[in-house]
Amino acid sequence: MSAPKDPLKSLAKPDQIPAVQIAAMQVLDADPANDEYRRALRRIVIQPGWSVGLRREAWDRLASADPAGLKEALSLSLPKMEAFEWRREVCERIAAAGWGDMTPTLVRALAVPLPLWIPKLEDRPEYAAIMKLHGDRVSDVLYDLFLGADPIKESNLRARCWELLILTGQRERLAQLLADDSKATSDTLVIDLRASARDLGIMPSNREEILWIRSLRTPQYREFWSEATAAVATMPAATRATLAPKDVPVVVAAARHQPDLLKTSREELLRELSAILSGPGTARYTANFEGYGTKAAETIGAHADSLTWGDLAVISLLRQGLQVPQVRAHLFDFADRDLADRTTEYGGIVRLDPQGRFEVVEYPPRVRGSDVRFEASQEMFDAGYVALTHFHYHAQAYENHRYCGPHLGDFTYADATGVNGLVMTFVSRDRMNADYYRRGRVVVDLGVIERPER
Repeated sequence: MSAPKDPLKSLAKPDQIPAVQIAAMQVLDADPANDEYRRALRRIVIQPGWSVGLRREAWDRLASADPAGLKEALSLSLPKMEAFEWRREVCERIAAAGWGDMTPTLVRALAVPLPLWIPKLEDRPEYAAIMKLHGDRVSDVLYDLFLGADPIKESNLRARCWELLILTGQRERLAQLLADDSKATSDTLVIDLRASARDLGIMPSNREEILWIRSLRTPQYREFWSEATAAVATMPAATRATLAPKDVPVVVAAARHQPDLLKTSREELLRELSAILSGPGTARYTANFEGYGTKAAETIGAHADSLTWGDLAVISLLRQGLQVPQVRAHLFDFADRDLADRTTEYGGIVRLDPQGRFEVVEYPPRVRGSDVRFEASQEMFDAGYVALTHFHYHAQAYENHRYCGPHLGDFTYADATGVNGLVMTFVSRDRMNADYYRRGRVVVDLGVIERPER
């Protein structure tokens, strides 16, 4: 194969014949320190579209001439790499090379769920690479990284370590760390998590829940935290033990609006809501279009074993809020505007104001472009830390009953963030169906609300 006239140009095109690209590499090998050549090799290693054989050629050259550049490229790309078999080989190559300094990259990659590829954490190639580099002590590696990583520059890594420690059965070890006031006394992350465990009985399970708790620990929410702490102290121990970050605003809302709810047991709420939501004349709508909805039952009974006090309490409060004429008027007005806007779905949050009144707060989408998608802004997400629920509409038409309930993207959002979700769907011009959902594809149909008389 003759050498290409412009070897760098040949390396810029994934659809070139591999033999031509290898010939280009052989020409450029005369100057392995050439920055443009190194950048081209890094693109081949990490970007989609290249053959595995060519990736190997590029890897071998970088590992010899520019290992630091190769590691830097991998640190950014491995967690989101979708060429899964090459991802596996990358992990194997990192382990074979003995690159212990790449452990943080392996951890960040391992923390990205890949349920359709390898659902079990211990079967992931990143896990195997950590094992090969450090022996049969993955949990120790994660624990040491959590405590030893830079609290500013590597805050995301520390959150991922915490998340993986929870997933690998180390909850008790973390609980002991938080219970021991003599450990990590100047570590603000541990201090915040310790306060969460002490004041609220809550140990976050993932990165988003850690961010949630840390946000509530800022001066902006000092009074809100105090309200939550006082309210939690009045609750039965069995209920406190089930609380998650999404339940903190529910607890505060109950304290402001319906204090007796704090002492009502999960079992009592389950019986009460089961009777209400399955009573005579209850209308229930379920999405039935392939690829978007779910065929899972949307009743209290179908999820009775998994519904927590927090789930049932927010359902109870939302049902009350949806009966307030001013709330319904706002929801219908907002939905009418959504229907008229074909560039996005609309959404926002539902919360209680300091006087204990239900309040619908609108937030514009982060981006527009699809009438079947609502992209929550960071501003909305930050405000949602003290809200009962995030909500959005399915308001593409007044007769929209086929699209009732959360869709796959909504489930993904709930799984990732841990928020309470509410989706409102037009079933006629003057009626909307309400569905509560949360992480784990739990959905409860709350019934239909009527447009108030004008």
